[in-house]
Amino acid sequence: MMSIKMQDPCRMKRVGTPMQDPARLDNTSAPSSGQEGSGAEMRTAPRVGLLIRPAKLISPDHQFVCVIRDLSATGLSVCVFHALPSCDQYTIEFQNGDRIPAEVMWQHGDRMGLRFLESADLDRLIQSPSRFAKRPIRVELDCPAILAMPGRDFSVRICDISGQGAKIACDEHLMLASNVVLRATHLPSTRAKIRWRRNGAYGLVFEDTMQMSELARIVAAMQNVAL
Repeated sequence: MMSIKMQDPCRMKRVGTPMQDPARLDNTSAPSSGQEGSGAEMRTAPRVGLLIRPAKLISPDHQFVCVIRDLSATGLSVCVFHALPSCDQYTIEFQNGDRIPAEVMWQHGDRMGLRFLESADLDRLIQSPSRFAKRPIRVELDCPAILAMPGRDFSVRICDISGQGAKIACDEHLMLASNVVLRATHLPSTRAKIRWRRNGAYGLVFEDTMQMSELARIVAAMQNVAL
């Protein structure tokens, strides 16, 4: 079962005010009042705007869903769906699984600008080549849950979750294609079907797809992040 705990926990406080040292800002410069989205920000690297592409922010202790709004070879800006614990650095995971460490340069409302800490191939970031067909963003968890089937409930653990399904671990031998209901704290009863089975892990496909904003708030709450 996967864990995202690391040795250097971030300071916990709610975001929403610009970061210090604005002289260090480059392509992810903080927008001035009334300028956000107007293209008035001073940037030194060409950027691609309004991508509206899902991604994941990974801190030492948590994982969060976000949406990329603009992108360059040196950094990006993202939209988030809730307050985040304060953290100076994240790893950005793109939809194809590529990961790049990045430094938080500014935070303004639901927008955040980050600068890459290593060189990035802008063409690859834009094209996002992958052997998976539009793989959904999965948030890794380790949460207890109940899997309900007709006449019996099972204790399971949620290993990861996306808007389309979840991976669970279970000691029981479950039949493929079974209709089930997944329940957990902060997760409403969710109808699903067992799609695959492998070494005690099962893949569930949800009957109804979650909106990204709903998924973002659910996984934040499941990780005990105050919203």
